[in-house]
Amino acid sequence: MRRIIIAMLLILAFTPAITVHAESTTREVKVYLYHDYTDCVFLVSWADAEQTAAIQIKDPDGVVIDANTANTDFGNGQASISVGTAKSGYWYVLVTGENLGTINISGGSKNAMSSQYNAIQSFDAEVSGGYINFKWNVTAEQDTINITINASQGSSYSSSYSGSYGSSYSSSYSGSYGSSYGSRTIWNDYSAASNGTASVSSDELQTGLYSFTIQVFDGEGQYTLSIDEPLYVKQSNAPARLEGVRAGSIDGEMYATWNASSNNPYFVTLYEYDTLAVIKTEWSDANFYSIILTEGLDKVKFSVQSTDGETYSEFDIFEIISSTPAGTITFPDYTTTRESIISVKVDCPPDVTAGVYLDGTLLLDQAGAGDYDLNLSEGIHDVVAFVKDSYGNITTFSKSIIVDKTPPVVNLNNADSVKTAADYIVVDGSTEPSAIVAINGVEQELGTGSFMAKLALSEGINPISVTAYDLAGNKSVKTITAERADAFSDDRAVYIIPGIIFIFLTAWYILLNKKQKEAKPDEKAI
Repeated sequence: MRRIIIAMLLILAFTPAITVHAESTTREVKVYLYHDYTDCVFLVSWADAEQTAAIQIKDPDGVVIDANTANTDFGNGQASISVGTAKSGYWYVLVTGENLGTINISGGSKNAMSSQYNAIQSFDAEVSGGYINFKWNVTAEQDTINITINASQGSSYSSSYSGSYGSSYSSSYSGSYGSSYGSRTIWNDYSAASNGTASVSSDELQTGLYSFTIQVFDGEGQYTLSIDEPLYVKQSNAPARLEGVRAGSIDGEMYATWNASSNNPYFVTLYEYDTLAVIKTEWSDANFYSIILTEGLDKVKFSVQSTDGETYSEFDIFEIISSTPAGTITFPDYTTTRESIISVKVDCPPDVTAGVYLDGTLLLDQAGAGDYDLNLSEGIHDVVAFVKDSYGNITTFSKSIIVDKTPPVVNLNNADSVKTAADYIVVDGSTEPSAIVAINGVEQELGTGSFMAKLALSEGINPISVTAYDLAGNKSVKTITAERADAFSDDRAVYIIPGIIFIFLTAWYILLNKKQKEAKPDEKAI
């Protein structure tokens, strides 16, 4: 039920574009050494010198070297790590810290590291007309040089340094929490012009966000420079963007949803908010995605793509800023009523709106502060109200209300009229289990809706009233009469009247005998 309500609420939670901060991350920088070194040193520096960083270096064989006091000279915003003998190939430098800003990394001979020089004067990239166009300017004595251009998904930082007397390497790249999202060489020329251009079809890459890095080797030195910000690359046959993409948070939990487009899975990407470094990629079979981030991280960017075989759709990047909207919604205190109309009170500032779902149907949306009446039919109702801020964040308020207009039925096991010579009567029956029963105004204990009471009777007519109340205040009343007979009631007449008749007949018999005796002397005289 909650998932359904959340999905309905997210239809209303569209997030606008804004800016925010970064959180602690691990950036992975891939460094290529063109030849072996006997005394290799990596110099790592970052823009915010007030911040500290932890550094690990992994050689081409996968051996990890931790930067520590034994092999590293630490300074404000920088560290020089001596790795000793270094073989040619790809090395990986992992830098972990909070809000470090631009990171520069170079590698080369220990004796030459004091000379901070980068032969790459500029490197630019743009996407236009179905092509990715590159332009560079390298200071070199040779007419032609070895140039390689790599594309990686995620965020990148420009690097300003590099090397030393032909034995240096410099690179800047922001990875994703210690894992590279993907890097590949898309252009290479062993005899490229030092001041030149190159173009690569956009179809060489899947639709996505890419950083581009140029690597230069002039026979003596090796240098690297990355573009300042990632570029959006679209394949020519990329499907259209998914529609109805909305994201936000509901009661502190981040969610995203979009209109379903096909039976193929969707490709979801989460980015660091201000660097666009890839935090996570995941496939989703449903058009609903629950976003779970590390503790303390409340801002993130999000994109979702549909897939059609090997092709990824276009996409937009959405921003999710989890917060608690200001405002409250108040319902009546009761849960059961016989009234058809209930009032909902909304209290929120002007930049927050409110809405109400009744049994899954949206009745109120984009409402401001005020009192709103809901017309309810008889039965059980679920009311889910919400306040929503400009970022699409929602706080919900719920209430279950029963509208009951039907009085409880009272069933009595007694006749409506009872005559008895006893001085008491037992009244028993049943009603709804939740009802309250009163007999002649005295509340009775119920056992699953049944009741029984012994009442004293006065002589004559005794009216008895049985009343049942339900939680909504509906009432049913039944009355019976109990008549208690006195000494001259019909019950005693059964014995008294035959006695009177017997006495009357006896007296009459005696009287007749007396008259007969009085008449006998006269008969003798005759």
